[in-house]
Amino acid sequence: MAASRLLFSLCSALAVAVAVAAAAATDTLKQGDSLTAPATLVSSPSGVFELGFHAPDPARPARLYLCVWYRDTQPRTVAWVANRANAAAAAAPSLTLTAGGELRVLDGAAKDGAPMLWSSNTTTRAAPRGGYQAVIQDSGSLQVRDVDGTVIWDSFWHPSDTMLSGMRISVNAEVRAQVRGPPERMLFTSWASETDPSPGRFALGLDPANPSQAFIWRDGNVPFWRSGQWTGLNFVGIPYRPLYVYGYKQGNDPILGMYFTYTATNTSLQRFVVAPDGRDVCYMVKKSTQEWETVWVQPSNECERYGACGSNAICTVVQDTKAKCTCLKGNRSQGCVRNPPLDCQVNKTGDGFLSIPNVKWPDFSYWVSGVTDEYGCMNTCQQNCSCGAYVYMTQLTGCLHWGSELMDVYQFQAGGYALNLKLPASELGSHIAVWKIATIASAVVLFVLLACLFLWWKRGRNIKDAVHRSWRRSRRSSTRSQQSAGMLDISNSIPFDDETEDGKSHELKVLSLDRIKAATGSFSESNKLGEGGFGPVYMGTLPGGEEVAVKRLCKNSGQGHEEFKNEVILIAKLQHRNLVRLLACCIQGEEKILVYEYMPNKSLDAFIFNPEKRGLLDWRTRFDIIEGIARGLLYLHRDSRLRIVHRDLKASNILLDTDMNPKISDFGMARIFGGDENQFNTNRVVGTFGYMSPEYAMEGIFSVKSDVYSFGVLILEIITGKRAVSFHGQQESLNIAGYAWQQWNEDKGEEMIDPLIKPSCSIRQVLRCIHIALLCVQDHAQERPDVPAVILMLSSDSSSLPMPRAPTLMLRGRALESSKSSENERSHSIGTVSMTQLHGR
Repeated sequence: MAASRLLFSLCSALAVAVAVAAAAATDTLKQGDSLTAPATLVSSPSGVFELGFHAPDPARPARLYLCVWYRDTQPRTVAWVANRANAAAAAAPSLTLTAGGELRVLDGAAKDGAPMLWSSNTTTRAAPRGGYQAVIQDSGSLQVRDVDGTVIWDSFWHPSDTMLSGMRISVNAEVRAQVRGPPERMLFTSWASETDPSPGRFALGLDPANPSQAFIWRDGNVPFWRSGQWTGLNFVGIPYRPLYVYGYKQGNDPILGMYFTYTATNTSLQRFVVAPDGRDVCYMVKKSTQEWETVWVQPSNECERYGACGSNAICTVVQDTKAKCTCLKGNRSQGCVRNPPLDCQVNKTGDGFLSIPNVKWPDFSYWVSGVTDEYGCMNTCQQNCSCGAYVYMTQLTGCLHWGSELMDVYQFQAGGYALNLKLPASELGSHIAVWKIATIASAVVLFVLLACLFLWWKRGRNIKDAVHRSWRRSRRSSTRSQQSAGMLDISNSIPFDDETEDGKSHELKVLSLDRIKAATGSFSESNKLGEGGFGPVYMGTLPGGEEVAVKRLCKNSGQGHEEFKNEVILIAKLQHRNLVRLLACCIQGEEKILVYEYMPNKSLDAFIFNPEKRGLLDWRTRFDIIEGIARGLLYLHRDSRLRIVHRDLKASNILLDTDMNPKISDFGMARIFGGDENQFNTNRVVGTFGYMSPEYAMEGIFSVKSDVYSFGVLILEIITGKRAVSFHGQQESLNIAGYAWQQWNEDKGEEMIDPLIKPSCSIRQVLRCIHIALLCVQDHAQERPDVPAVILMLSSDSSSLPMPRAPTLMLRGRALESSKSSENERSHSIGTVSMTQLHGR
């Protein structure tokens, strides 16, 4: 009997627990019901948000508020608060839904006649047949609906401090508010402190007089921060492109007017919060860690604070965050008051305009109707004595004018838009004089540069001629007698006057074939280091004892005479610690040989793809290698006198010296960019499967961004310890870029990390490197960062990174010969392709 009673008690307890759990899991509060702490409503179908009573201040657990919070983040993150101004004092406050569809927060149970702390104020509506219900959704929205699904009240119309995905920000809170009278102004108001949700000092909203820009006001009406005008693409004061690419959009409503909404990406949970200190912060949470990270913040420096320099002044940032104020042209007396005044009189010299680039346009702009082009916008401003500046953007803002007071002008280092500042003729005259001087100086500098380029070109031609002469002489001598081949009948070295990193001049030696054979033991197999794309590489020792790497081009190598001369001339003039150094060359008979400095640790692929050696490279060493490769690319793309695209950047072309410092090698496929050239188009596509950018593989278009793509692949290989092409057929990931995106998109980035480096690495730093790599391997070249930006990203752990786009183009197939190649152009190199087919996913 006792056992039966015990079993009955256990079953009863289980039934009660199941019933409680079922009740707690509901997302709906029905009309006439009430919700009392500690019960909650859970959003459906995914349970992202939870509604219930919560005490934000651990030191004051009795102060309860009705809140919507993220269900799975720790610590608890609140997105919306109902009774912000009135905390509950009772131990068990309640939420009820009346017959009229009104939500009420009561300080106690509803049946006890408890005082009301907050209401949704919807009691004037007639109750429909079937009544109302309140529902919490996965978006974080708490809605009151009738049985037909018509929404009569939404918490998104009455935000607290947080903007969630799908929310609108407009001047008016809601359309239906106009039924009851004057509409409520829509504001996102900060908490008083981190633990006190009562309304704080700062509020974000649209400017009622000009809803095309957002403000943060302090203490009700004091401007603290301004977004700048909406251009149709972005706010001029927020030149952060991913903010708009991933869903920050503008719309119009017949009653609400202009509004803005933000739709988060599918990779994370995101929210915008007006912090107690007045900053607008965008947070993102990784599903794997459930930790929030700051990805964007405004204001982030003194110049972004409203009117930091007063009127008619321009603000620039120095020392990262400090503001430097300078009066605008034509405003030189105390307080940046215009002096001399504008000349608006007819038959006078007249006023003109000075274009100021990369600025956040001033406040108090007004739109000029009836103007359809730049000239009309300028002309109307010139004829209006009250107009102090103008901007014209076709089909976006149209024509904007400003008055004589130009407030809150911030000049970015890059980004922003130009502002045309109105100046009197006297000021423009001095400006024109300065401009003329600058033009003349620029012309002189250009002439000197052209002269230097001409001399450099002549020197290059002399080098090529010397190489050609030596080759022709050796061909003639070899046909007369194979035994007569000794030192080439030219000078023992080719001097270069250009300076190296340490300020010393250098020279390229020309060695005989006999000397090369002596150094390598007649190309002995025991001295063979490996097989490169264009032939074998041997270890050698010169007479002075210097160890070298000798690259012997195969007679049927894809690297012909042009590629060989290209590599000789290019590398001899490139001197950087992260580039392999060419010491000598040899052209004799059919032999074409290059002599490099010897790298005792061979190439990067010999380590990261070798199970026995991979563990020798801890994370610190791998990160140093990544940074070293980036510095070498920076030299090629920007810091050398030549702009060079490598075109075949891969792990086997990264050599490692004694201290594991990386050096980029193999410049046979490299190309020089001259003048203002940004990209080349070629019919002969050469490179290595897995490393080639989509635009190069498909269209033959290459640029410095092609090397950036290859560098991104290299980063992923270094982190994973896997080859770029080893993912073929794995879960639709046809290359390492696709695999990395899938893992990162699903917050499984840690699973990509080579297990051998996990004990030695900072997970946060490695995940940041994966993020940077995904930015580098984006499909479109213009979306990829350049190398200086990549180095900046690598050197900083705190700066936010833009969100990468998914790599929708995936590599398929194996190495194929180019159908566009000429009959004389063939590619036989191992791991090298001439054309690769790509397919959209």
